[in-house]
Amino acid sequence: MNTNRYFSFSRLGLVMKRDFMENWKTNLYTFLGISLAFLLVYLLYMNDSNGSSNGFINDHAGAFASITSFLLVYFASETMKNMRTKEQRFSYLMLPATSLEKFVSRALYVTVGMFVMILLASLLAEVVRWAFMPFFDQMPDELKMCVWPDAWRNILETINPFQTKTIVMANEGITVEKSLFFEIMLVYWMAFWWHSLFILGGNYFGKYAFFKITGVIILVAILLAMGISHIDFDFGPGTFEWLDEFMRNNEDWLNENFVAGVITFIFLCFTAFNWWLSYKLFTRQQVIKPKFRLL
Repeated sequence: MNTNRYFSFSRLGLVMKRDFMENWKTNLYTFLGISLAFLLVYLLYMNDSNGSSNGFINDHAGAFASITSFLLVYFASETMKNMRTKEQRFSYLMLPATSLEKFVSRALYVTVGMFVMILLASLLAEVVRWAFMPFFDQMPDELKMCVWPDAWRNILETINPFQTKTIVMANEGITVEKSLFFEIMLVYWMAFWWHSLFILGGNYFGKYAFFKITGVIILVAILLAMGISHIDFDFGPGTFEWLDEFMRNNEDWLNENFVAGVITFIFLCFTAFNWWLSYKLFTRQQVIKPKFRLL
């Protein structure tokens, strides 16, 4: 079987090159805008740090994590930005590449490509802040140094899935090291699932996808809250005795790691489903979009 009929890295590279060349000016403005946002936030935190380098480094890392999380979700909803008009859809759909190659190109563009852009923008902002520090005589010398490496060290330590924490066993009078691998992986896959929702919404809604997806999420949350508020949770005594007994009898394997692992697998499946459905929606793109479609 000739796999080049369905996917070719050379064709994928050409599609990505075309995307980059056609949108270089938009990418440049986006990069400069993100850099300016980082710079303003860094200067604000520096002013509120009270001369503490450790506090500024923590704020620096927190600002990067918060801004990056928001931007990655926003750019995920922009996955169909290059196909908003009829002319753009015609031009993109007529490219000599398969639907899979075009979809992978857009997926890489709004995930890996945007993350690299955000990373470089944060570095540029820190370099600009550091370069202008000699003009701020009243600032402590500790804040006049480039803290980007230290901030990234904090970030990597926080997201490291192989870290452990010390737990004191009060009954046995000993301390043990507990692995946080499954708990951190759960956070990872919850984040990936959340990101995949905006990838899916971007393929479905097209224009103003971020606001439409956010509106749908808020509406669903309100409806769920209203539905739960009308459920009677007044269970009788002994309702969950069987569950307590089952957990006590199987506590050797039914622990926090097992529960976190199961929930992680569920979110992994939801994430894979969102990406699969996003691809299916992408393959059904037409030059003239119908006014309404369910899928």
